Amino acid sequence: MDHGAQLEAESGASSGQPRLLTRERSRTLRKVTVEFVTLLLLLATPAASMPPRLVTDQTGRRVNIPDDPQRLISLAPSITETLYALGLGDRIVGDTTYCDYPPEARLKPHIGALLNPSMEAIVALKPDLVLGIAEANRRETADQLERLSIPLYGLTAHSVEETLHSIEDLGQVLGRGDQGKALVESLRRRVDEVRVRMTGQPKPKVLFVVWYRPLITAGSHTFIADAIRLAGGITIADDLPEEWPKLSLESALHRDPDIILFSKSESFSPALDEFRELPGWRDFRAVKNHRLYFISDTINRPSPRLIDALEEVARTLHPDHRASTSESPRAEPKR
Repeated sequence: MDHGAQLEAESGASSGQPRLLTRERSRTLRKVTVEFVTLLLLLATPAASMPPRLVTDQTGRRVNIPDDPQRLISLAPSITETLYALGLGDRIVGDTTYCDYPPEARLKPHIGALLNPSMEAIVALKPDLVLGIAEANRRETADQLERLSIPLYGLTAHSVEETLHSIEDLGQVLGRGDQGKALVESLRRRVDEVRVRMTGQPKPKVLFVVWYRPLITAGSHTFIADAIRLAGGITIADDLPEEWPKLSLESALHRDPDIILFSKSESFSPALDEFRELPGWRDFRAVKNHRLYFISDTINRPSPRLIDALEEVARTLHPDHRASTSESPRAEPKR
């Protein structure tokens, strides 16, 4: 986050005048240097022989992309998962350090993190097309790639339905329209099965914990909140406009969730039992009633496996009702 430029005076100039260096200027110089080196690499790269076509991506940007792109770079784990699900894993020449599913995705050359991918690494991999998602990547990345004449097709997903649309759209863009359509039809059937089974069921109030210090949850306009709604619950942040609102413990306690959900990941350190002793947390009714659950971190990714997470959440919120015709054993509370 840019907190504004801060002036630093440096002495030592032969004239005796101080040299003023701002963080903003330093950052600009580094950016120009990176783009200059990247541009030199780009100029040394043979132009793709495939004819381009002008399309509008899901973020509203007009993009010239090759007709049949063979060398793909993914800027998000959800995109990498979707490419493999469409049978396009062999076309991925690079992905992020967070792309870990399927396991072979880890073996791909990495181009850095979601927010700050390496332009040099991207150019060196000579992609025909880069694929990003608005919820995980920065606009600055898109602007940098545009200046370097590297096409970026952007996706977006604020709901389960938009996730399914993105999967099908990606299949169309990459020449796998039939596979994308078949995949989405099978996923939508599973969503419909959950929706039918949850009809008429009580809707418990859910606190989904993105992070706990400070407490960050999923707002109403996110695919996570939508998955929870489809699974027969309602998030306690459904009335908040932010995508990822921060809540004080007092505010969350006042909203009185029936159930608290955490996504299980390597970055989450405390055991659920520890929340019974944490100040503030131990006062939640859900904590006192042992209604804290870990669920798969697939709920954090708008990919085909988001539907797995939706079914898992439905089993957790409504353990006495089947979430799908092929469900696995229901989740048990962690005590």
